[in-house]
Amino acid sequence: SLAMAIAPVWFISHGATDLVLRDQPATQFLATLRLGGIKGLVVISAHWFSRSELQINVEPSPALMYDFYGFPEPLYRIRWPAKSPQWLQEAVSDQLLLAGLPATAVHRELDHGVWSPLSLMDPQSEIPLVQLSIPANFTPAQLWQLGEALQGLRAQGIGILASGAITHNLRALGPDDSPMPRWASTFVSWLEQTMDEGDRTALEDYRARAPGAVESHPHDDHLRPLFVALGAAGSDRPTRLHQSWDYGSLYMGAYRFG
Repeated sequence: SLAMAIAPVWFISHGATDLVLRDQPATQFLATLRLGGIKGLVVISAHWFSRSELQINVEPSPALMYDFYGFPEPLYRIRWPAKSPQWLQEAVSDQLLLAGLPATAVHRELDHGVWSPLSLMDPQSEIPLVQLSIPANFTPAQLWQLGEALQGLRAQGIGILASGAITHNLRALGPDDSPMPRWASTFVSWLEQTMDEGDRTALEDYRARAPGAVESHPHDDHLRPLFVALGAAGSDRPTRLHQSWDYGSLYMGAYRFG
């Protein structure tokens, strides 16, 4: 039998909470992005931090978490029929055990960093998924190693999807036609160039090395999923699938590796 193609790794910027209700370039892009040719998906979102240990969501039919308030009513009525079968949970758990990174099983709902983009990308929820947490104390280097631990899943036809933001300074959001701040554009340029070069040392130390890093990420929760994607990507370089700006300073970059 033919060997299954190595599944890709994606990093997508999930943007503002009401992404799915807004007709903007990133929404249109995600609605056309298809995750074809894979058997399953491991998802890492900027919105699930676990206190200490790595966790895996083993809820077989997870409901959606409306982890926000003050948004238009239709956002709370969105349903998306995710499924997380046992074979996929076991494949991921086994891979993590092999790498010496065991994950604790928990039952929880899916946060909007998962369902908001995926309900656009896979509206019928045809691709089974399993979500892993981001341990709050993990450094970029440890998140990269977590990604490396997942790398072997790609040969089994299981893709990796990291959902976060390339720039995320909520205090700096402005009207849609506001010009992008220089700190944001210089940070994006540095990050994309350094990913192209595959400079792991610089990427893991981005906070000290990248211009505009602290302004782009006052808290780096939304960049952390990127390090998991970079680790899972191995030597694969990113292909940029989308670039646009939302609310002036929110960069909606999306990338595929492999």
